[in-house]
Amino acid sequence: MTGRRRMICLALLLTFLLCACGRKVTAEKTVVVLRETEAPTTALPEPTMTAGSPEPAAVKASDWYGWWRMFNTSGDWAHMYGYYWDCCAEIREEGTSLRLQLWDEDISKYIGLSGARIREENGVLRCVAGAFLDREIGPDDWRITRTRDDCGVMLHIEGNYEAVGKGGFQYEIFLRPWGSRWPGSEDEKPHYYDDWYLPLIDAGVKMPDEIGK
Repeated sequence: MTGRRRMICLALLLTFLLCACGRKVTAEKTVVVLRETEAPTTALPEPTMTAGSPEPAAVKASDWYGWWRMFNTSGDWAHMYGYYWDCCAEIREEGTSLRLQLWDEDISKYIGLSGARIREENGVLRCVAGAFLDREIGPDDWRITRTRDDCGVMLHIEGNYEAVGKGGFQYEIFLRPWGSRWPGSEDEKPHYYDDWYLPLIDAGVKMPDEIGK
């Protein structure tokens, strides 16, 4: 890791831990609460594959929107149990693989929450290499599930973050192609779905670089 990248990662982690987003402050907490607990309760559709039925469409270069959350937090991250954020992702072709760039409402596209190369082998999506925050991820560090329901394709990514210091957390990411509708009630959709996302897709606007603006 270069010195510049190390400085960026340290600054990112400090910003992330402080959660400097100006949402809500309590007397008991000096950190700012973003959104904790009560995360969307997206249920992954059960595969309904039968003999001769087609596989879900191959993942191609496209834009994606959804949300991600922390759980099983420990150590320095214990107080962030249940925190969740809306996120966007770009998937672009890169040689024989796909490059995924992920960011959320607090970590900009130009810093990035995660970047990874993904390859599809025999219908299975695998992470070849990449990083989540300041930690590298390899082929066995992400579990990527692709499912389909009445609203289209969903990607579900599961991973584990082990901090440089004490503790860490598990995380999961839910993504649908930009322009997709999300099923269920308000509590089963990303936070900015109704007020930000729907007006943009109804107007035919391409995915912006910032969320909620």
